[in-house]
Amino acid sequence: MGNTSASTTGAAVSTPPRPFIRAFPVPKNNRGHAFSSINDILAHLQGEPTGHWLIGSNGMWHGGIHITDATTPWCALSGKAPQEVMEYPVPGKGEQAIRCMADGEVVAYRINRDCLTLPWESGDLFYSSSFVLVRHHIQPGQTAASSLTFYTLYMHLAPWSAYPEESTAYKVADGQHLKAYVDDTL
Repeated sequence: MGNTSASTTGAAVSTPPRPFIRAFPVPKNNRGHAFSSINDILAHLQGEPTGHWLIGSNGMWHGGIHITDATTPWCALSGKAPQEVMEYPVPGKGEQAIRCMADGEVVAYRINRDCLTLPWESGDLFYSSSFVLVRHHIQPGQTAASSLTFYTLYMHLAPWSAYPEESTAYKVADGQHLKAYVDDTL
């Protein structure tokens, strides 16, 4: 991103801003086509049985979105652990990956080996606490005063056991920046 810093004479030095590239976190179909607007993706996510941004199914504030096999099966990925097989008899193949919403860098992550279990009133709940936290920095103007740093959190991602052993997909080398998903061929 563009930066402004003091030169040896004390004057501010500007660098040109770079365009803000953003992407929605999921594609609209199993071929990877992008949603065309925020209204399109919000309409798509209204089919989530547990609620959607801004209001959850319990009527309470919910500042995130749910992306499950109910609305976006092409992004669902499930493993072979017994609890996952019971919960998802038709395994999710993860045909399309979750996308990083903007250029950024991973600042924290956790990957569960398998799904976790939580005792609940009607029986055990199976979940993953795998997550990735990404820091983004944008600067639409010429100076640092126009910059903004923000974070996106991707939660409840598939556990390690859900990924095929022979897969080379979804690997990020240490120190690399993530890029927003852009496919100019569509």
